[in-house]
Amino acid sequence: MNAASCPFRPTAWLRYAVSRARAGVVCVAALALAGWSGSWHRIPELFAHFFLQYALVLVPLVALLWRDGRWRWAALATLILTGYTVAPFWLPVEDARHGTRLRLLQYNAAGQTDTLTHWLAGHPAEVDVVLVLEAGLAFEADMLTLANEFPYRIAWLDDSPFGIALISRHPLHAAHVLEVVGPAFPALQADIIMDGHTLRLIGIHPPPPIDNDLAQWRNRFMAALARQLEKERTPGQETLVFGDFNSTPWSPHLRDFMARRVYPTPNGDKARQAHGPPSPPATAGCLASRWT
Repeated sequence: MNAASCPFRPTAWLRYAVSRARAGVVCVAALALAGWSGSWHRIPELFAHFFLQYALVLVPLVALLWRDGRWRWAALATLILTGYTVAPFWLPVEDARHGTRLRLLQYNAAGQTDTLTHWLAGHPAEVDVVLVLEAGLAFEADMLTLANEFPYRIAWLDDSPFGIALISRHPLHAAHVLEVVGPAFPALQADIIMDGHTLRLIGIHPPPPIDNDLAQWRNRFMAALARQLEKERTPGQETLVFGDFNSTPWSPHLRDFMARRVYPTPNGDKARQAHGPPSPPATAGCLASRWT
């Protein structure tokens, strides 16, 4: 069989790959567009969970279409836009190794705190503050067990997904339950004074957007918290919001939260992401802000 009669010549394979790459760019662009428009409904917001994957998929597509003048720029523009969405969360953050160190642990107990209590009892010096989510009524006894290592605490315990507790090795000042949108989804607020500086801690667990009603409550929770933080901010105030945001880092709603002059950027002069690069679709997080 000669090359002329071969039905799968290299050029044919290349044409096939290029045609599929074009379709791939259209598909990824449509999914990304849905994710960017996710602020109006929870269904398109689901597509915002995968911006990292979109960017990774677009890299080989751009390579395949690099010699295709009609599609090269469309593919490259889509890659730049998706990369711009996720890149800020991988930029270096301020090196705080020479400052005051506060070690935080967040634990989603799902009503079962035995494992956490056992671990903390054996490693009390490794953690300064523990935020326990889905902390049931039984955690009251666990807090008493841990009282020698973590004598300071505030809690709103409930046998539901929204029980929450904060225990600390350091004194908690002005600690109270924060009813951001009412008593159904409580948050906790407390101040810690370290090396003469006051750090405000806010532990949150808004509802997961598993249906339209809960999605709307989560959005209201984050919007109300942003308004409250903006209203109460004072010069020099350092605030740390941490917990399970039930939102991926590039969710439109979380980005709106950061854009409301509470956290203007994921990394910047006034705000920074206090945890490392996210592992999508991770929903836990930590945002630090200093008012100037």
